[in-house]
Amino acid sequence: MENISNLSVLFNILLNGMITVFIVLSLVFFLGKAIIYFFDSNSDDNELDIEDEINKEIKKMEGVDAKVVSYRKLD
Repeated sequence: MENISNLSVLFNILLNGMITVFIVLSLVFFLGKAIIYFFDSNSDDNELDIEDEINKEIKKMEGVDAKVVSYRKLD
């Protein structure tokens, strides 16, 4: 009878631990997604601002006739 009680306690601890880990990992996942969504700096408007700034700086350095043909972002 005592063995059944010990197994019951062990399964209870196992189940509680698995549920706790699942909840914590879910919170980390969803909080990470929310932080990335609200603080992401890679928006399309930002890309247009960068292109305008590059064009302005090139024109300052090389003159009014300077033109940027293409550029690419290095990661």
